[in-house]
Amino acid sequence: MNNRNELGLLAVFEAVAETRSITRAAERLALSQPAVSHALNRLRDRIGDPLFLRGRNGLLPTPRAVAMMEPVRDILRAADTIFADGSYNPLEDPRTFRLAASEYSIATLIPRIIPMLRNRAPKAILEVMPFGGTTLGEMETGAVDCSFWGSAVPPAPWQTRSLFREQLIGVVGETHPLADKARRGQVTLDDYLAYPHIVVSMKEPGRSQIDVALEEIGRTRNVTVSTHSFSANIASLLASDLISSLPSRLVSNARDRGLVGFELPLAVPRFSYCLAWHRRTEADPALIWFRGMIFELAQETAVDSVARLFEQGKMSSDA
Repeated sequence: MNNRNELGLLAVFEAVAETRSITRAAERLALSQPAVSHALNRLRDRIGDPLFLRGRNGLLPTPRAVAMMEPVRDILRAADTIFADGSYNPLEDPRTFRLAASEYSIATLIPRIIPMLRNRAPKAILEVMPFGGTTLGEMETGAVDCSFWGSAVPPAPWQTRSLFREQLIGVVGETHPLADKARRGQVTLDDYLAYPHIVVSMKEPGRSQIDVALEEIGRTRNVTVSTHSFSANIASLLASDLISSLPSRLVSNARDRGLVGFELPLAVPRFSYCLAWHRRTEADPALIWFRGMIFELAQETAVDSVARLFEQGKMSSDA
C-alpha cells in the first residue's frame, strides 16, 4: 500500500489524539463515528499497534501513539501549508481561536481584543484559556493557539514577538501614610521600605525584579502577604498600610478604585510583554491573521503614556 495515500488516516489519528474520543473526533472532522472507527482500525493495522485503549476518562494513547503525535502534527501542518491558497477571510470563518492569558492580560488586553474580533471576525469564537505551567505543552499539542507571555520563553520551537514594554509602579491606598508623598512624587527608598509589602507570587521560576534590584544595593523589603491574584492585592491596598508594585497598565485600570501610584525609588528595568506560539502554526493563515490583529492592538495600547496614569507625579512615558 502506498504510504502517500494515508494522509486522511493521520488526520483521524490527530483528532482522536487531541479529543480522546471517537465521537468528538468525528464531530471535529465532520465524519460519521463508523467512518472514524474504520479509519482508526486501518491505521492500527498499518502501524501494528492498538494506538488507543479505553480508560476511565476517554481513550488513552499507547507509547507508540505518544511517539507519533508530534511527527503526525508536523506532517499535517506541512500539508495544510502546501494546499492553502494563502488567503483568509475572517468575515466568514467560524474558527475557534484559543488564547492563553494571565490575570494581567485579561484585565488589560482581552477587553480590547473582544470588540476588535467581534467586528472583524463576527463568526469566530474566542476561548480565553488559563495561563500557567501547562501552557507550553498546550501550545505544543494544539489545545492553545498562542499565549501572552511576560517571562523568558524557551528557544525553538517557540516563536515570540514583543508587544510592548512594561514597567512596575508603586501603589498605595489613598488613606495610606505615604499617599500624600506619592501624589507629590516624593516617595524615597526609605519610605518605600518602611512599610509592609503585598506581592503576587508568579508560577514562573525566578526572583522579583524588585528584590534583585534591592539586593544589588544591599537592601531588602518586608513582604508580609503573598497571593496569586493582582485583583486581590489591589483590594487589600484600599484600607491598609501595605505597599504593592504593579505593572503600569494594571495600575491605570485600578486608579478609579482609590489607588495612588508613584515611581519606584530604585532602578528596576522594564520588561517585554510578548505573544508566544509554536512554530508549527507559523504558516496557518487564520492564526497569522489572529496574531496580526493582536500585534495591531498592542501597537495602539503601547502609545498610552505612563505619565497619564496619574494626574500628579512624574512617571516615565515610554512604558
